[in-house]
Amino acid sequence: CLIHFYKRGTIPCEGLGKAQRQFVNCSLGILARVRRRQQAEVLLDHLGTIRTLSRTQTRLEELTREEEWPAAISLLLECIKVSSTYKHFTAIAQLSTKLGDTLVMTEELLDTALAKQCSNFQAANYAKLQEAYSLLGKTQTATDQLLMHFTTATHNTSWQVVYGHVCLMQDLPRPPPYPDLCREVQQESFLPCLTDLVRALWGIMLSYHSLVQWHRKGWVEEKEDSIASQQYTRNKLEAGLGRIWQDVQSKVKQFVLGSDLSQFSIESFLHFLDLLHRLIMVGQELTSGASLGGQEMNNTNSALLQDSLVQQCLNYFSSYHTSRLEELATHLDNEGWTICPVKHTFSYQLLAEFSHLNTLRSPSKSTNGSSSLFQQFSNSGTPFDSLCQESLEEDILLEGGEHSGYQDSDSEDDLSEEQKQELVEENKDTGRTGLTPLARLPSASTTTSSPLSGLTVSNTAIMVLRLVGRYSHMMKVLTPIAGEVWRGICQLFEFYLYTVNMFFSRDLLDTEQNVYSVRLRETLTNIYSTVVLHEVRDGEQGLRVVGCVREATLSPGVQLEGGDRDCSHGLPARVVGVESAVFLATQLTSLRHLLSLSDNTQAVDMFYTNTVAAAVDLRCPVYLAGVSHCLNTDSLLAQMAKVSWDLRDVVSQHSQYVDHLLHQLQMFSSRLVKLGMLVPLPTSLQVVLWEQATRVASTMFVDGFSSARKCTNEGRALMQLDYRQFVIKLEKLSGLKPVPFQQFVSNYIKAYYIPENELGQWVEEHQEYSTAQLRALVAATAYNNNKTKQKLNSLINDLSDRIRR
Repeated sequence: CLIHFYKRGTIPCEGLGKAQRQFVNCSLGILARVRRRQQAEVLLDHLGTIRTLSRTQTRLEELTREEEWPAAISLLLECIKVSSTYKHFTAIAQLSTKLGDTLVMTEELLDTALAKQCSNFQAANYAKLQEAYSLLGKTQTATDQLLMHFTTATHNTSWQVVYGHVCLMQDLPRPPPYPDLCREVQQESFLPCLTDLVRALWGIMLSYHSLVQWHRKGWVEEKEDSIASQQYTRNKLEAGLGRIWQDVQSKVKQFVLGSDLSQFSIESFLHFLDLLHRLIMVGQELTSGASLGGQEMNNTNSALLQDSLVQQCLNYFSSYHTSRLEELATHLDNEGWTICPVKHTFSYQLLAEFSHLNTLRSPSKSTNGSSSLFQQFSNSGTPFDSLCQESLEEDILLEGGEHSGYQDSDSEDDLSEEQKQELVEENKDTGRTGLTPLARLPSASTTTSSPLSGLTVSNTAIMVLRLVGRYSHMMKVLTPIAGEVWRGICQLFEFYLYTVNMFFSRDLLDTEQNVYSVRLRETLTNIYSTVVLHEVRDGEQGLRVVGCVREATLSPGVQLEGGDRDCSHGLPARVVGVESAVFLATQLTSLRHLLSLSDNTQAVDMFYTNTVAAAVDLRCPVYLAGVSHCLNTDSLLAQMAKVSWDLRDVVSQHSQYVDHLLHQLQMFSSRLVKLGMLVPLPTSLQVVLWEQATRVASTMFVDGFSSARKCTNEGRALMQLDYRQFVIKLEKLSGLKPVPFQQFVSNYIKAYYIPENELGQWVEEHQEYSTAQLRALVAATAYNNNKTKQKLNSLINDLSDRIRR
């Protein structure tokens, strides 16, 4: 039974076991299939990723072509990260290697794009490049690479510009190094090549300036966690400002030193200096933006280009100045001393030689209110474009309708027949006894022609002013030799002033030499010793030549001694010469603020105080020399010698010689009318001429009084009466009130009443009288005391020697 029950019990158990095994197997199969499905899904996902990674190269190429650098770098970095996850796949391992090579190539493309910013900075593209380098974590490396690219761009651009101009003129077997290439530039190609060179270098400096400005905006917005990187970039870029400027100066310096500047014309040389000056202005503005030592760098390094050219420019200027002095002497040899018909508003500002005052001063504000060169030319053009424009034409001469003021007054119709006859009679050296009453003489109003007005300027004076314009140009653009150029300006004016004095005061009498002011006398002496060529004795070594220009000679066509047809004794030429010198002095005074020397202001002040101011003092000696010939004082002195001064009774009628003198002065007034038709005679100049005529008359009175051998007190009263009558009539004739030099005559007459013991002191105090006049006074006053007379004569001789020294 037990076996039966056992058998019956094992049957269900076997069924249950079988069912269990079947269920488990089925479940495991299901799980296995689910697992395989999941593995298949993962595999499909991996295969999709692998397929995406394999297609990355194409997308990267598209992004790099579009210069979408941040997206390209982000995609590439993501792919590299993903590939590191699946590096157990053989295909992925190969793809990872390829992605690494792609990253290297992309960085090279980034570097190439970065290099392009050196010549054409684009803010949008540069921002993408900076973001890309930031994703790579190579911001500092990018800064170092950028500075290297700017250096390379400066060298390559310079070489390409110069090489292009050299190849236009000659064939080169092989490209030489830059210094050798610069020596191959032909003279006719120098300025065009230099212009293209500085324009190309301007593009590089503009790009760097814009790049630094872009970073400065970003530095303000950076967060605290990027301070270290920001400081590194700031230091590098601001140090690069000076480095870029030094590279530019080096290339331009090598280019200029490769050519010979001595063969350039003055226009080419000044254009060359303009380009360098404007380039230096650009460099100074570029380096002045650095906050770390920028100002010090601006002051020291900006002059390197100028300093390297000092000797070349100094040699050129010395040669040019020597030739200009000789040219000035030649012009003075042939100067006719007639007025140049310039406009009444003529000044140095109307000359083309002074146009640099507008183009070389700090750039004027542009339409946007900016005074920065980099802001003005950030979008188009260069700072050098205006320097290449042709200068404006001058407009200084009078137009046809304006010439009416400058009439030809050489015609005899300008004077009436009565005036002509009286001029002829007046110049006859005869002692006339009769005299036409003054009321019947023609007055100035009888002439039909109108007097001239305007400026009195000679052609040579305008030439000097033009040279001053060129010299001032050099002073502004080449400050290292500004002192030498300034001395050249001084010599030009000094030589002109000295020549005018030499030409027109050569016939001044020895007794009239005291009209020279101390300032003018010292100035002329200094000019002769330093400017005019002459020999001096140098101790035992014999003679040596000093000075820098020969003396000029007066043109034979200029008559000063009465040979001219109008008997003006050269007064028109004298007026043109002196007033031209005065005009030059006024123009130099107006230019003083432009001709300053920062390192030698004392020399400038002395020149203006002594030499320029002395031009006005030239009027007295020159005009006196001319006026003294217009008055026949010899015949008048002969008439005065016939007057009996040893009167016993007081007379009420003046002497006849006074009427003769007034008649000559009336004729002198007529000459001034005619002179005013040849040259402008403003009221101030007429006053000067009348003052000199009065000086001649006063000296004649003293000479005539001193020649009196015997004279009583009644005779002295007649002297005073004669002179008083002269003064009254002269006031009406000349318009001078009061008449000058009255004290000169009155004091001499009163000196005859001085006691003998006080006469010595009076002689010492009145050195304006000549030796002959003082001796005559002593002889008449101390005629009874030989001891006193001898003592006073010795005093007079000492004073005469002292004055002569």
